[in-house]
Amino acid sequence: MSVFMITGATGKLAPPIIDLLATRGDRILLTSRNKAKLDGLAERYGRAGEVETAEADALDPISINRAADTAVARFGRLDGLIHLVGGFAVGPLFRTEPAAYEELWRSNFLSAVIATHAVLPHLGEGGRLVYFATPLATEPLPAFSAYGAAKAALLTWMRSIAHEVKRKDVHANAVVMTIADTEDVRAARPHLDFDHTISPELVAPVVGFLTSEAADGLYGSCVPVLNKFEFSSALAGPPPGRGGPPGAGGPGGPPPGIVA
Repeated sequence: MSVFMITGATGKLAPPIIDLLATRGDRILLTSRNKAKLDGLAERYGRAGEVETAEADALDPISINRAADTAVARFGRLDGLIHLVGGFAVGPLFRTEPAAYEELWRSNFLSAVIATHAVLPHLGEGGRLVYFATPLATEPLPAFSAYGAAKAALLTWMRSIAHEVKRKDVHANAVVMTIADTEDVRAARPHLDFDHTISPELVAPVVGFLTSEAADGLYGSCVPVLNKFEFSSALAGPPPGRGGPPGAGGPGGPPPGIVA
């Protein structure tokens, strides 16, 4: 049995992760700024005393430190952080204001720094830090400059701190995932090729792996969970096995998930 704090626990990615951890007997503190949704999670999960909730803002050091202290007070210790907080925006450079870059940097990168500072003093040997990134952090596409840059900062930071925290046998790793396949995404972006998205139910087992002894050999690793997502080139066409008529974006059409 381990004890984890999940930040951003009212997001669409969280329920399968909570279910998996609770089923295997872990104790969990769920945090979010959204009190109404937290109350719903408390009603759903909190009856057995294995899952607790705490209203907290991952960008507020006082708030998130209080949440980490709450986890220790309620469960006796804290073994890891699963950081689900993040933001997303897409748009060409000339329509992306500097404020949008700052907002995505804060939600995707700075929130992870603040949450990690809150939990790290409580972690002992075998502690786990799990973050979430995107392939766009290392292979950027047009119109994703703000989002890709923020996630690139997160990955670089994660790899750096992994060298430091492994000295106390704490594991910092990241799940690199494509767009989550949720009802909201399907409603907002029906044009997407959903073979290139990933179900949250398929992400949860990877988080389960990274928070288990099976991942004891991983420090600073980026684990891809991409379904059939792939990059295609406007010059070379689609990768082998992906046909398609010529069109905007090159001989194989536009990159996956991008509408010409």
